Amino acid sequence: RTASSEVGLGNLTKALRGIKMLLDDRVLTLRKQQDIDQDAALARRLQQELEQEDVRRQAEDVRLLQEFLDQDTTCQLCGAKEDMSQEQAITVVALDHCDHRICSTCTYTAIKVAQPTSQRDYVCPAPGCSQPLPQRAVKRLLLAEDFEKFVDLALADLAVGEDAKGDGAGALIKCPKGCGWAVMIDAQSPSGTPSSKQCPQWESSVGIDGKPISEEAARHRQTFRFRCRKCHDTEFCAKCLHTPYHLGYTCEEYVSYQAARKCRFCDCKIALSNPAIMKPEYVRKSKKLQQVILARHLPGAPKASLESLDRIIATSEPLANLCEAAECQERARDGCTHIMKCKHVCIGVRGEKAHIGCMVQGCLGSTSAGGASGKLVASGVVDSGQVAEDLCNICWVEELRKAPCVKLECGHVFHYHCIKTKLETRWIGVRVTFSFMDCPLCKQTMSAAAIKPLIDQSLVLKKLVYAKAEQRLAIEGGHKDAQELKPGGRYEKNHAEYAMHKFAYYICHLCQAPYFGGMRSCEVAAGVGEERAFIKEEMICGGCSSQGQNTCAKHGTEAIEHKCKFCCTVASWYCWGTTHFCDDCHRKQGTPESMSRKAVKDLPQCTPDTCPLKLAHPKNGNEFVLGCQICRSASAC
Repeated sequence: RTASSEVGLGNLTKALRGIKMLLDDRVLTLRKQQDIDQDAALARRLQQELEQEDVRRQAEDVRLLQEFLDQDTTCQLCGAKEDMSQEQAITVVALDHCDHRICSTCTYTAIKVAQPTSQRDYVCPAPGCSQPLPQRAVKRLLLAEDFEKFVDLALADLAVGEDAKGDGAGALIKCPKGCGWAVMIDAQSPSGTPSSKQCPQWESSVGIDGKPISEEAARHRQTFRFRCRKCHDTEFCAKCLHTPYHLGYTCEEYVSYQAARKCRFCDCKIALSNPAIMKPEYVRKSKKLQQVILARHLPGAPKASLESLDRIIATSEPLANLCEAAECQERARDGCTHIMKCKHVCIGVRGEKAHIGCMVQGCLGSTSAGGASGKLVASGVVDSGQVAEDLCNICWVEELRKAPCVKLECGHVFHYHCIKTKLETRWIGVRVTFSFMDCPLCKQTMSAAAIKPLIDQSLVLKKLVYAKAEQRLAIEGGHKDAQELKPGGRYEKNHAEYAMHKFAYYICHLCQAPYFGGMRSCEVAAGVGEERAFIKEEMICGGCSSQGQNTCAKHGTEAIEHKCKFCCTVASWYCWGTTHFCDDCHRKQGTPESMSRKAVKDLPQCTPDTCPLKLAHPKNGNEFVLGCQICRSASAC
């Protein structure tokens, strides 16, 4: 029994061990499953957290990106945001060099205040920042026309190249007036002619001193003389940048020319041997001093003391600026010798009672002592605004300072010899006009003491011609309804000017008296349709040229009536100052039947018995006077 019990107990122990192992395996399995479930839950939780983190990060990235974008399109100065939807769009640009963000409005305002003269003046408008604006930023921030101004200033920032010295080939030269225009100098002249050759038309050119330019000066002109295309009045030397260009001189020669004594009329250099220049060896020599005074065209002082002569020479030193050219000597004889306080010589005429005053541009002198009356005379720029360097408005060739001038009562100044020539030449052409008496600038009748005799002669002639024209207008009538004479018309209350506008008057070649020459409209037709050339000898009045009764004891020659030159009819037209027409013959002018083109043999002829006028007269083709129109009309002849 004990053995059996031990065996059973062993089996039971084995069974229990098997059950325990089974239970342990079961527990282990259950624990593994629990761990797996926990791990799965943890994984799911972690996955959710990762997804949420991704969403948060994406949102943050979007926020940061938007914030960054908002900063890049917001002006740091005024806070305005970029808006392209408005009519006046606002553009914001982030600058690379200074990291400032500026808008178009702030940029435009800053540039308007700065008034830039070069591209360097276009800088960042942020306070304390002076970084230049790049071209791409300027183009985005400014309007098209404002950007064009920026582009135009591009050349203003280009420096003159180092190789501008010497021959200047390859140098970029700016206009000295600072307008921004520039030119590149190369081996070719501006006109395309190689600088080693001279243009034929320049062989006769003269320089600023009035002398022919040398071959060297001509080559210099071809290479270095330019006219700015922006400020068209600026002509400059591209080598020394002097304006105006020193025509006739190279740059080096011009420096020497400027330092030399020059003639006040022609600007040419004066030789030291000039008799008007005081020389050391003349000191205390009365005869030599007298010669110097006379050479300066001053009144001689033969009985003056040496001290007086020395004083005259010392005070008249500016008059020594006179060359020996005949033209300059003549102008010195006609010119005023008065020297003003500013040491400039008066450019008026000799013997004037009131001096013009100093007209040198930039002269600070305000008064001038002396003059014929010994009173102070106004100086500086004249009332008209003219200066001595201005061209004379009559000749348009020489500056006012280069010849004696006259100041008219209207205030304008012109060369005396130009006014004199204008008044002596009188009208242009054969028809009498009086515009030559008018000031070229203000159209008032010229008046001045120096030209009074010439003006008075012309005024007498003008009064006579105007009287004849008014009388002719009254005789012919038909002017009362003229639109030009009505209120508001061109010749309202001015019948004389209307008559001169309607009629043509000429000067008789024989008696030098003015005479009626027909309608002005016929004169125009003669010059255009008939191509008629006026011959001075043909301009003869009726009293000097006509056959027959050529004068009236009561009315003179003004109302003499003529026969038509081409037929037997009373003339009603007088054309070209030489020819009388009837209505029918006048109407044919300008047509193939033009009477003035026919030979005398082709004109209709008559006899005293067949003549419609019932009188004997020369053959048609010749002028013939019938008598006084006024007397015939009144049946008084």
